[in-house]
Amino acid sequence: MNKKRQGEAAAPDRGRLSWFIGSLGNRLLTGIAFAVPLVVTYWVLSFGYGVVTGLSDPWLKAFGVDFPGAGFLLTIFVFIGLGFMATHVLGRRLLDRFELFMLRIPVAGSIYSGAKQVLQTIQGMGSGLKPKRAVVLEYLVPGSYLFGYATGHFTEAGSGREMTTVFVPTAPNPTTGLLIAVPAGKVRDCDLSMEEATKMLVSGGLLTPQRPLSVQPAAGPGKS
Repeated sequence: MNKKRQGEAAAPDRGRLSWFIGSLGNRLLTGIAFAVPLVVTYWVLSFGYGVVTGLSDPWLKAFGVDFPGAGFLLTIFVFIGLGFMATHVLGRRLLDRFELFMLRIPVAGSIYSGAKQVLQTIQGMGSGLKPKRAVVLEYLVPGSYLFGYATGHFTEAGSGREMTTVFVPTAPNPTTGLLIAVPAGKVRDCDLSMEEATKMLVSGGLLTPQRPLSVQPAAGPGKS
């Protein structure tokens, strides 16, 4: 009889322990969800600070200057100085000559040219030369879609076909991907905004619009 009562008393204790462990697990997941964006932000800022500081630190240490933040401040002042030079005629001429010198160096010239083109593309995307819209392409089997951004169009020589260029980012890193030229009639529009499409790609599909998506044929190449 006593053993039965002890068992009945232990059952609520096990239930409370299970509830406590489950509650801790839920709190842990909630804390992780809150902390991950903070950790990513800290990592990105720390990485950027380290890169900027590393550009000037070796020079400062060579002259015996070694205190926290000196390399970062010096690099920022150098960038500001280059900005002033680039906005004045004489400074612009000096920078243009330096660029010509860099482009003539066999290996460094190719790296410099590629880096400058990438930067100009990013700057252009921020000033109006941005992907026109989010689109989908049929992929592998009918009814399956590949998400991307329509970026422009051109006419194919010989056939005269209107082609649409579509950038298909790699999830979850949208800075890399594929550039595909597709016949304009094969590109389908969807009612995803650019922000919604970016969130979906960066999250690997975890963040999707909580509404039905409309997918329809593109209106034509002139819209690309």
